Amino acid sequence: MTEEEYFNMLLLTDDEVDEIHSNHMRKYSEAVAEFSKKTSLTGADMSFLMVAAVLQTLRWVFFGKDMQRMGASESDKAFKNVGEKLNEYLPASVSEIGYSLINHTVPYDAIKRSDRFKGIYEDMPGLSGTNHRYKAIGHDPLAGLIFGTANIATNTLTVNDWTTAFPSYHVRNQEINGKTDLYHVMKWTGEMLQDKPEVVGAALLRQVAHCATDVFTTQGLPIPVINTISPEMSKFLVGNQIDFYGTVKSATMAILINKLIEMCHRLFYNPSDDIRLYDVRTRKILTYSNTLASVINIGYVGATRNVKKLDVGGILVALWRLLNDEEEIRKIKREFVNMTLDGELKKEEDEVNQQLARWGFSI
Repeated sequence: MTEEEYFNMLLLTDDEVDEIHSNHMRKYSEAVAEFSKKTSLTGADMSFLMVAAVLQTLRWVFFGKDMQRMGASESDKAFKNVGEKLNEYLPASVSEIGYSLINHTVPYDAIKRSDRFKGIYEDMPGLSGTNHRYKAIGHDPLAGLIFGTANIATNTLTVNDWTTAFPSYHVRNQEINGKTDLYHVMKWTGEMLQDKPEVVGAALLRQVAHCATDVFTTQGLPIPVINTISPEMSKFLVGNQIDFYGTVKSATMAILINKLIEMCHRLFYNPSDDIRLYDVRTRKILTYSNTLASVINIGYVGATRNVKKLDVGGILVALWRLLNDEEEIRKIKREFVNMTLDGELKKEEDEVNQQLARWGFSI
């Protein structure tokens, strides 16, 4: 065979191109079908799925969000004990300026206006004993780490209302004594962080300890982010015992159940099988069971109108699994299909090389 004949042989007609494309798509479809077949849930997998769904359902039915709560006085006592312990290790200058952790109060707990404030301002901050947990941004478990710490360091209070640029107030003797703004609160905190960093450090410790004890009280702490976006939504949720503690508790229990099912399912793994495909089956079991338990929960709440039974933590875990597992399964599927097609391509390449070798060409 001459060189010209060889290169002419390599040229493909339109029909040959169409045939190659059709063969490729056929092999791709076969690889996808093979992946679906090998990752389909077996009878044993379905048993694991049902057990997992039952456990997740029993979790929100019998383990209520109102368990292990304490009253405000018990919370204050716990806070004082923590404060006394921490105060032993704080720099003397911190105690000298009045930031001792023994005092359990924080400025954003203030709800009463001073006589000075009443004499100067006509408007009211709109805070009370029943709403300050979600109206004072210092009580937000996430945003409070910044703004609550700043409030404690500057003895101020910031109301959680982004529509009015988070109005802030001076606090003296646990009374709202004057107006300020969030810009100055953060500015003063930044200056204090440079001049007296130990004060801001003590304020942060005080913020964490205060929120840690508030978490377990009957009134609870609002869910982060939601509280910042809509305090009224937080009011509704907290009023139905859907707060930070209840959400974290239910989510943690849901994750522990998932981990238990995952470990038990792994015990039935056959070493001769592809571990990645087995992992897909495990992920399907967890995703489907979490989704099923959440659907049952939402249906129950809708039928009984008992919002207190809404399993927010479990629903969040189910949503996370839906998003995360779906992405991971797509990744494994893509790798499986690519490896299958690469194997087919390598096989065809070997056949071509063998044919060329018979014709006297070497690659």
